[in-house]
Amino acid sequence: MRQFLSAGLNLLRGVTGDDAYQKYLAHMQRTQPRQRPMSAEDFFRAQLERKWSCPNGCC
Repeated sequence: MRQFLSAGLNLLRGVTGDDAYQKYLAHMQRTQPRQRPMSAEDFFRAQLERKWSCPNGCC
């Protein structure tokens, strides 16, 4: 039962984007291990800027 709930929670986090920072950290570790990753605050700020930099969706 615990595995089922854990899998469901992980699925929900993936759908809502709550795991985006953890995915970013894993990606950085795989592809650029010597580069220092952004902090969680900087990462989410960059995501918001990217999302709202072109509000009409043209970009």
